[in-house]
Amino acid sequence: MDQTHAKKIDSMLPSDAVVIDVGGGAAPFFRTNWVIDALSYDESGGLLKEPERAMPVSFSRETWVEFDICDRQPWPFADKQFDFAVCSHVLEDVRDPVWVCSEISRIAKAGYIETPSRVVEQSLGVEHPCYAGYYHHRWLVSVADGQLQFRHKPHLLHVNPEAIVARVGFWKTIDPAHEVLAHYWQDQLDYCEVLEFDESKTLQHLCDWASDARKSNNLLTRPTQTFSKRLRRAWYHLRLRLAAR
Repeated sequence: MDQTHAKKIDSMLPSDAVVIDVGGGAAPFFRTNWVIDALSYDESGGLLKEPERAMPVSFSRETWVEFDICDRQPWPFADKQFDFAVCSHVLEDVRDPVWVCSEISRIAKAGYIETPSRVVEQSLGVEHPCYAGYYHHRWLVSVADGQLQFRHKPHLLHVNPEAIVARVGFWKTIDPAHEVLAHYWQDQLDYCEVLEFDESKTLQHLCDWASDARKSNNLLTRPTQTFSKRLRRAWYHLRLRLAAR
């Protein structure tokens, strides 16, 4: 979770606010009182496995709910039970983000959604020099007029240069200001899946979006990693590129 937004949420919540982290099993938001995740409390990582590096947390084994959040079964919480819901770097992964959003909106009065930005998901070199974004992500997520929108991340994205926002690697990386989509909502979360079955229209949308994104100021910056780490990454990417031929 982006630390700027984590601190903002912590500062804006009253001390008695009841908070749930949806899908935060790998590294729950430190301010959360409840967690719902496919991982069990004992299987979870991050803060639970490394307490010497952890911030104080408000959840416990008793407020950790192991649950498949995409199961199309109502989550075991009452309507508007929580004052605030956090869902960070989850919706781009799951098989049914629309259902997850519907349940988030049902159980919480307000919340915060964070996903990788489309700049990240439409750039080469984030993980692999030949593929856009993260290999395991299923969705491109954006916000239009306050509505959270999900588009299937198609395979044709990877092989169409006009649909690529940027190439990142040894000399440049995506500026942190463009790395995440951060969406706050109140009362009711507005969301939808954008359905498009025409290949040419899908590709045109990807290309138009990338073209607009490339006009952004300060889209790329120099990596903050040490020279040796950048060199190892460059060598790794070269090997991947050669293996893909």
